[in-house]
Amino acid sequence: MDPKQDFFSAMPSKPSFFFGLVSGVAGVSIISLVLLLGGVFPAPRGSAAGPSTPPAAVPSVPTPSVPAPLPPAGDPPPVTDADHIRGDKNAKVTLIEYSDFECPFCKRFHPTMQQALQEFGGQVRWVYRHFPLSFHDPLATTQAEAVECANELAGNDAFWKFSDRIFETTASNGNGMTVDQLYGIARDLELDETRFRTCLESGKYRQHIRDEIAAGSAAGITGTPGTFLVDENGNSQLISGAQPYEVVRAAIQSVLN
Repeated sequence: MDPKQDFFSAMPSKPSFFFGLVSGVAGVSIISLVLLLGGVFPAPRGSAAGPSTPPAAVPSVPTPSVPAPLPPAGDPPPVTDADHIRGDKNAKVTLIEYSDFECPFCKRFHPTMQQALQEFGGQVRWVYRHFPLSFHDPLATTQAEAVECANELAGNDAFWKFSDRIFETTASNGNGMTVDQLYGIARDLELDETRFRTCLESGKYRQHIRDEIAAGSAAGITGTPGTFLVDENGNSQLISGAQPYEVVRAAIQSVLN
């Protein structure tokens, strides 16, 4: 046999025919199997068939929370010339705060009230009333008497300056400062030290402070700070506790709009 003859030419005709038939059937079967598997298994990552994992879900953006409106409150005693008022006396909105100089929450809330007065200018006035808690005494009541003495000696501005200084100085909770520090504040504010000492030691404002506590309690104050927001029609809402500024701001805007 010629060595150059190929394998198929060397085979007899019938075996050659059957071998070709078997080979063709096998080839078709292999192609069909490849196509079938291609439909069952996903294409590799980055192929034309697309990514192998679904796209990540877009996170939802939370809706900003809006402070809930405050419920109506009882009526506090009306504001008179005897009150200590900060801001425009003819303002549309009145914030009447019942407060305790030794209350840590009142100390925290004091800058919030200052911020409200600064932002709303002539639209808001701030009235301070005493509500020293018994477990912060005797210091809390003595501090309240001290600011009343400052008012007697040098007027309303001295009352507020003295009040600011107490909150800046005290560490709160009934033992936040000493009585000697009250005399030091009086000197810093250039009050007559002898007259201030006489006033403070006399206890002349103690009943006034008790009266404000009683009036606040009758209006619904149970703790400090307790602040009535009163609109120009006399409707009041109670802001209980040292609420964040956003709550106070929203309450003021609700009655100005």
